[in-house]
Order: sequence, then C-alpha cells, then structure tokens
Amino acid sequence: MKSLIWVAAIVCMATTFAPAYAQVPATYTNTEIKNANGEPMLLGHCELALLRKPPFGQWFTTGFSAYQPDSSFTVQLRPLLKDKQIEIFLGTWCGDSKREVPRMLKMLESSGYDIQQVKLIFVSNAGDAYKQSPQHEEAGKNIKRVPTLIIYHNQSEMGRIIEYPVESLEKDLLRILRHEKYTPNYSGL
Repeated sequence: MKSLIWVAAIVCMATTFAPAYAQVPATYTNTEIKNANGEPMLLGHCELALLRKPPFGQWFTTGFSAYQPDSSFTVQLRPLLKDKQIEIFLGTWCGDSKREVPRMLKMLESSGYDIQQVKLIFVSNAGDAYKQSPQHEEAGKNIKRVPTLIIYHNQSEMGRIIEYPVESLEKDLLRILRHEKYTPNYSGL
C-alpha cells in the first residue's frame, strides 16, 4: 500500500512540474497549448493559417495589412529568392515576433516568395523550455532572440535577421541574398 502511495505521489509531482509543452501531442504540428498564465500559445512547426485565426489573427492580420514593403527593393529581391528556403523561429508570446513576423511575411510575399513555404517554428516562453520548440528544431542554430529569420540555399545558411532588421527588412535581406557584408543584431551572442 505504501508503494502505491509513493507511485501516486511521484506521478502527481511529475505532471505538476512538467515542462509547459508536456501536454503537446507527439507530432508537434499545428499545436496550440495554454502557457503558465493560461494564454494560448503555438508550439513547434505550425502552418501560417493558424496565425490568421483567433486569437493570433488580431495582431498578425493588423501587422500584415499595415506594413508597406519598399517596392524598389522587393523587385530586386524577387529573382534572388528563387530556390531559397526560409525558416522563422518565433513566439506568439513575444512582442518582437508580433511586430516583425507579419512584416517579414508581407515583405516576402511582395517579393514573389510563396509564404506558405516559410517554415514557422514556434518556441516556448516557459522557464525550463525558454526559446525551445518541443522537437528542438532550434538545436545547433544559436537561437537566442526571436524572431529569427534564417535564409538557406541548398540547405546551407546564407544569413539571418535577428529580432529586428539592422537597416530595413528589404535592405537586410537584399544584402544577405547578394552575399554582401551583413552583421545581424545580437550576432555576438
């Protein structure tokens, strides 16, 4: 009987102190959970469509609609984005992500990039999983700040924009795609 009580106590403690994403299904795709404050949060690899739905749609749609990309640069970006892969690490809890990700996606769309192909990876704000995704897609990628937009060509990183652009989204991306000298914010971390 004592051993049964111990087992029950251990199970209770494990579920109480488990990471915020312990309740997430094994696939970690299109996963919405509640954070420690009871607010909805996306985790792992999620489709863009989820950002257009409540409760995230309010800030996403507003930011996406309001941003006016510089067309003199988007025209230059169009041919350079061909055959590139893009992933964005972000948090639905993060003010910088809420501001910059709609702008990033609007700029990419205005440059002719199929934004449905952008890999969106949502990270946690829980203390024990801070800036981590459930499947640890951030591992080895030095994700210290979000949002982080990473551009790849043939699976090799060309460059990244960290948290916010140095000059502008369009100018920073153009420098990266042209292989010009570019140092993102927080590159020393």
